[in-house]
Amino acid sequence: MITEICLKDQVAIVTGGGSGIGRAICVSLGAHGARVVVADMAEERAAETAKLIEEAGGTASSMKVNVTLKDDVEKMVANTVEKYGKIDLMYNNAGICSVSDIEVMPEVWWDSIFAVNCKGVFLCSQAVIPQMKKQGGGRIINTASQAGKGAIPQQVHYCATKAAVIGFTRALAIELKDTGIRVNCFCPGSVMSEMTMREAQAYLELNGVPIEESIAAWQRDIPLGRWVTPEDVAKTAIFLASDYAEYMTGQAINISGGQTMN
Repeated sequence: MITEICLKDQVAIVTGGGSGIGRAICVSLGAHGARVVVADMAEERAAETAKLIEEAGGTASSMKVNVTLKDDVEKMVANTVEKYGKIDLMYNNAGICSVSDIEVMPEVWWDSIFAVNCKGVFLCSQAVIPQMKKQGGGRIINTASQAGKGAIPQQVHYCATKAAVIGFTRALAIELKDTGIRVNCFCPGSVMSEMTMREAQAYLELNGVPIEESIAAWQRDIPLGRWVTPEDVAKTAIFLASDYAEYMTGQAINISGGQTMN
């Protein structure tokens, strides 16, 4: 029998929850009954997301967190446990992207994207695992990308980080197989977001391709014919949190409209 997904009394942390995919996941978690901690570097945006959840009748709080700093991450986990008593869901969603030819890419760009997209996933997972073990289980859900399974010119650093997230997810799932903690990730395709618009602007500056042309070309590559929305991604994120996915671990699920099939 199919029943509606209910996450009542589940406690979730979502990094990068202030906008885009992260905000959509937070709002959807709240709508399904979870208590949501919205973590983001942009404190005001995190607070806005929490307010959206509360206005819809949910429970949420927000905090400023830099996922590249161990102290910040440990405080995030400790404050969540102090406030709500447990952590059931850890969504490692915070991420950044930039565009550059490899030959002229500043070293700091390489370092910063790995710090957020990879080190952040490591630190947040490391910090939450002891609490989840103490509880007897939990779910770690990571935001990867189809870029981690394919190739995007002038984004070698981004592709490398997302491939690393997929590898991290699979290895951690095996390491934690006897703990009750399931680890999965999802791989969004072309999502219409602020990040996508910044990429299009970068391609204009680097290659002279008008923003409208980049957007149209990217959409033509999607078999189902439209952009992935943050809400599309949130649906899979909720599924992975639910009992419907209880026998899944180490998976990297595509949400790409058929753009990626491996």
